[in-house]
Amino acid sequence: MGLKGQASKSDLESRKKALQEEIRQTSQLILETRKNKTASLSQLKALNKKLADRMRLINTIQTEINLLNSTITTNSKRIQELQFDLSRMRETYSRLVKRAYMNRNQRSALLLFFSAQNIQQAYKRLYYLKTYTTYRKEQARLIEYAQNELSGKMQVLRTDLNSKQALLGNEEQEKKELSIEKKEQESTLSKLQKKEKTLKKELIKKEATKKKLDAEIRKVIEREIARERAAVKAREAKAAKASASKPKAVDPAKPAEKRPTPNPEIKMTPETAALSGKFEANQGKLPWPVDKGAITETFGTHAHPVLKGITTYNNGIDIATSKNAPVKAIYEGEVMGVVSIPGSGDAILIKHGEYLTVYSNLGRVVVEKGQKVKTGTVIGNAGENDEGVTEAHLEIWKGKTKLNPALWIAR
Repeated sequence: MGLKGQASKSDLESRKKALQEEIRQTSQLILETRKNKTASLSQLKALNKKLADRMRLINTIQTEINLLNSTITTNSKRIQELQFDLSRMRETYSRLVKRAYMNRNQRSALLLFFSAQNIQQAYKRLYYLKTYTTYRKEQARLIEYAQNELSGKMQVLRTDLNSKQALLGNEEQEKKELSIEKKEQESTLSKLQKKEKTLKKELIKKEATKKKLDAEIRKVIEREIARERAAVKAREAKAAKASASKPKAVDPAKPAEKRPTPNPEIKMTPETAALSGKFEANQGKLPWPVDKGAITETFGTHAHPVLKGITTYNNGIDIATSKNAPVKAIYEGEVMGVVSIPGSGDAILIKHGEYLTVYSNLGRVVVEKGQKVKTGTVIGNAGENDEGVTEAHLEIWKGKTKLNPALWIAR
């Protein structure tokens, strides 16, 4: 198998292990939600996620099987070619051995040499004898090499066939699990559909809570923009004053210098720009805010899992985790605010240059406004949502723009 094939196999194996771990964590979350006795949205979301992960796992296994099938086909063809080549080489070698046996004694070689009509013919005959012997030895070496390669390819083929059988067994087992989970999901969905009025009331309450948090975040952003603008203006004024105090030589022959058009965008201080650049450089590599967890709701617009025709918008991602799990800062920065939102626990806002990370649904906060934190600093503990599931909410803002946190934290 080539390097490309090995890399693909390694990538698939890593993907499979990651999905298996996601499924394991989501299964643990489902067990937690079952303690509630009644069907809940958290339970349905967890089941939906588990089904989606299970489907991805089955697709990954199928891709692995397809890759193995390709390798098996290639190796089978190579084995056939080697067997054909060996057959021909053995026939050739057999004829060489027979001829060598007929001319086995030294006297025959000497007679062939001395019966030459001239010295040139004698040398030609001697060269032929040497070349013939070398060729026979080379054929023997090639046969041995081909036999070893054939043996190796046969071993690889047997290993691949065994791996394929194991994968087929895994795929069959995953499909059985998928069937069981689909039935559980359908049952939970059916129970929740009977609670439509209650779900609508809960949704209205959650949307109101989201708006409150959103408004608080925007207040902090506006305040920081104003503070940044003031800092830039102060620096520019100081620089202009220093420049004006220095006498300048005027060349009458030189045309007047054109002043640059003011930049309408908000400028940043060098310190803010530097921290922003560092934060950007870590996109896709930032740590998770919790040590263990599963993303139960992703960023953006989603169809409500139960209420038909209703969509919701998530400003960030929801991560289900273990009870009282420590929540950590995903990057160094300064705590710009600690906000208490009824129905959403406490929220912490941390500034990283022009970026802002928001951690909400916290049951406990251990930092305060103005505090400097490092990557991995514990800032609080995850709290429980209305359904008793421990959950942390993460948002990332660039100025007034909401970003998808899943693209920033490590996969």
